[in-house]
Amino acid sequence: MNWWKKGFEIALWNSRLVVVLAVITSVLAGVALFCIIGIESLRVLANVVHYLDPTMVLEQREALLRESVLRIISLIDGYLLGAFMFIFGFGLYELFLSDLQEARSSQASGRILRIKSLDDLKTRLAKVVLIILIVELFKDAFAIKAQTPLDLLYVAAAIALIGLSLYLTRGSESEKKTEPTLQDSNQESS
Repeated sequence: MNWWKKGFEIALWNSRLVVVLAVITSVLAGVALFCIIGIESLRVLANVVHYLDPTMVLEQREALLRESVLRIISLIDGYLLGAFMFIFGFGLYELFLSDLQEARSSQASGRILRIKSLDDLKTRLAKVVLIILIVELFKDAFAIKAQTPLDLLYVAAAIALIGLSLYLTRGSESEKKTEPTLQDSNQESS
């Protein structure tokens, strides 16, 4: 019976390797997003060059500028979503499979990785999602044509809620930095 239990535990532990599929597809999706958004960025730059055409009528110029600004905001969303996919893939790899040894020798890994638990991964991903939502709201607010004072009130309320959410996420971040760790407590008592 002991060999059956040991075999089951080995199979159960090795089943975590299925996460490799999520890691690979997440990173590939991130690469694809960066490529697609890069190509779209070139199109926006072409619009900017077209905007400089001195023969263009003022109404056309304003419409092109408005369209270009909205497309640039969408590009920011695309890049953020690509970064989200990378963070997700790296985080899954580090949580379920192994530390990225190559990343540990890089100075940039301290800003990207340091994912020790699912809560760390959720926190990092939630911050990226919050930024994406802020950009989306900015894009929508840019497109709004306020007809009534109530429309302006809605936009102001949305901006206030974003400010509050940024404040709350920043507050939880500073609490983590000031909380004494168990190791710090043990050193103080020595």
